[in-house]
Amino acid sequence: MHFAVQKDVLVKALKDVTSALATRVVQPILSNVLIKSIDETSIKFHGTDLDLTIETKTNAVVHTPGAITLPGKKLLEIISKLPNDLVSFQINKETYETTVTCKRSKFSISGLPADDFPKTIEQRPKEAVLMPCDILKKSILQTSFAAASFDTSSILGGVYMVIADGNFECTATDGSRLAHRFEKLNLAAPVAARIESNDAEEAAGEAGEAKTATATLEKPAGIKAIIPAKSCSEIIKVLDSSDGNEVRLGVINGQITFETDTHYLSTRLISGEYPRYQELFPKDFTHLASFKRDELMQAIDRVAVMSDERTHLVKLHFESENVQISANTPDVGKAQEEVSIGLEGEPIDIAVNVRYLTDVLQRLMVEEIKLEMTGPLKPLIIKGVGDEGYKYLLMPVQAK
Repeated sequence: MHFAVQKDVLVKALKDVTSALATRVVQPILSNVLIKSIDETSIKFHGTDLDLTIETKTNAVVHTPGAITLPGKKLLEIISKLPNDLVSFQINKETYETTVTCKRSKFSISGLPADDFPKTIEQRPKEAVLMPCDILKKSILQTSFAAASFDTSSILGGVYMVIADGNFECTATDGSRLAHRFEKLNLAAPVAARIESNDAEEAAGEAGEAKTATATLEKPAGIKAIIPAKSCSEIIKVLDSSDGNEVRLGVINGQITFETDTHYLSTRLISGEYPRYQELFPKDFTHLASFKRDELMQAIDRVAVMSDERTHLVKLHFESENVQISANTPDVGKAQEEVSIGLEGEPIDIAVNVRYLTDVLQRLMVEEIKLEMTGPLKPLIIKGVGDEGYKYLLMPVQAK
């Protein structure tokens, strides 16, 4: 195998796939990246720890086709230090010794045969749902932070995604808070099914068109999946790195897949029944406060300096035109600040974990926030004004 890739393109591809490599290696092959030629002008990179798989396709000059696996982290370290020029790879097909050259730099790396790489990367769902990348990215960013970090293997350690009848819902909770995003998808062409290349070629030939690997179905497919929250950050990276505006979602053999024109990611699903979260949202409220997001966020950030390092508690006293934010740590000190608000209802006092509050304020990209309350210890709901698709439930805490 002999190919060449531009250094900056190569670094980007390796950064994408090495995120999926195993940190504690049981099998040496799992610390390697699979590099495989597609045609004369492109190659694919694959990385996996068996739970998470990432694949990316890049432009290249392929002189001799083939496949090889090389140590991913070490290869990325080497390529990152090379001059920004064309990087050439030459692989000895008998010893798997790989020579990497760029200008006057030359490295020799020991590889392993591609046949030893896990075959899970070859799994592809036959049916998938198409959706805009920006909707999926926003939904994950605004929900995954609320998943439980203390138990990543349970259902609370995952993000629950549901696609049914053109509706998309994304939810995460750790038991103390719950983030929920709802979107209506365009059903003009929502589903694509993978068909055999021979059939596709014949169909394209008859129509006088270029061959394709997908076909549109008439009936939309549905998806229900609990995705590990730790995989969600990698999904965001893939969406950021991908070309194109759409992502294809599918489920196969206990895995969910995300596929764009240039990237592919699959991750294992968490098994179990997700809580009936819709029943947790109050149907009405007695107090409604509205305020500028930036003003509240900056005030809370200042007051939080004096919150207890163990409880992270801040108190909110709502009055007709102001909310008074205060924090107190015995033997250290206290802080207090006021922010102008609009309030419907009687004055009310609520105490919350300040981290849980700032988490959502940082992710709601709107100018104005509204807060729905029914009592000092009842769930409060945070929404963005003009963004009815998102709501965040936060449980208050008992203040001493």
